[in-house]
Amino acid sequence: MVSHVHVILCMPPAISPSYIQHNMILMRKSRLLAQCLFLSTLFCQLLASRIIASPLALALFAAPNSSSPSSCLDLDLDLVDVNDCSDHSIVSSPADAVRGGAAVVLGGIRVDNKSRDVILRFLHNTSHNKGTHTKHNVKKLDETFHIQGWRWHFMSLIRDSRRLERLASHLANIIREEEDDDSESVAAGLDALHRAANYVINFNMAGLYRIQSGMFLSFLREHLCDNNSLRRIIHGDDGDDVTAEIDAFRKVVDAIDTYRVQSENIGRELYERAKSASLSKSSFQQKQQLLDDIIHSSKQLVDQLSTMRHIQETLIVPSISRVVPSKVQKSFNNRVLLSLGILESRLHLVGMHDAVWESGEQVEKMAFEKEIPYVARMMIERWRQSLYIPKAGALDYESS
Repeated sequence: MVSHVHVILCMPPAISPSYIQHNMILMRKSRLLAQCLFLSTLFCQLLASRIIASPLALALFAAPNSSSPSSCLDLDLDLVDVNDCSDHSIVSSPADAVRGGAAVVLGGIRVDNKSRDVILRFLHNTSHNKGTHTKHNVKKLDETFHIQGWRWHFMSLIRDSRRLERLASHLANIIREEEDDDSESVAAGLDALHRAANYVINFNMAGLYRIQSGMFLSFLREHLCDNNSLRRIIHGDDGDDVTAEIDAFRKVVDAIDTYRVQSENIGRELYERAKSASLSKSSFQQKQQLLDDIIHSSKQLVDQLSTMRHIQETLIVPSISRVVPSKVQKSFNNRVLLSLGILESRLHLVGMHDAVWESGEQVEKMAFEKEIPYVARMMIERWRQSLYIPKAGALDYESS
């Protein structure tokens, strides 16, 4: 009897089925609310970074905020020498920059002294203009370059071209040391070279130049070779003669386009040689010659791209910042986003990240971290393993 009472006293109160069902409904609603909050937060982040329509496409032509640092714009523009193709070119005095030296010449392309000096003088004379003047209003310009992905893509392509040259040199040394040109190590190395060239030329360069030829050069001509745009910046006087400035910008833009065509031709020949070298029917002497040609073409490509980038950094980037309002630049970014694909954007983002970090320039790293959304930056290492290495990993064959 005692034990029976003890058991009764120790039993928990009865729980009705309706009570249990009610609590289960509350738990399901709580979980659903938590999921909705998480998805809403993620959606807002993606929407703010413009990666809903094309995930991570933003990275290719990212639009930074006005406080983002820019390595080019940190230079004193009237001390820039466009003929110096080093990474940071500062001449001894402003007078030297105005007078200039020899024109930039490479592969028959010429940016003459007069055109360069006209643009540098235009940048110097408008350095204190803080707004775009019209008869009825003054619109403030923050003089910030908002198309950073264009710059980073060039850095990435130059870096990959150098990696391709190192790989070809490494394989050339192996072939010279190998007695059997049909050995597995030689065949594997040449196959890796073929895949590496395919990535550098047919993906990285092709992606950059598709945007540049199809959209960016038209954007440059529309704004830098336009009477009204330049007149508003100089003094706001509709009667100002900007013929010299327009002619100078037109020559520079045409030179950049010529560089593009020539570097595309170099890249096309380079890829065909890498493809031929990977074929088993090629003789030992043919493979050696093809590798020597690839090394030479890679060096030539790096020179072309470096000179092209230098002209853009010293003349085009600061001019866009001075002439084109932020709103227009960002609108152009949105148009570019529509032309990009998901896979391509992710691969380019990894390559641009590596180029920025390898440059060692803190200002570029800060800009990258500020302009690329947090979610995208967190995904870089995952995309490196799942997407980038399978496609571009052959560039690291020599260290594998």
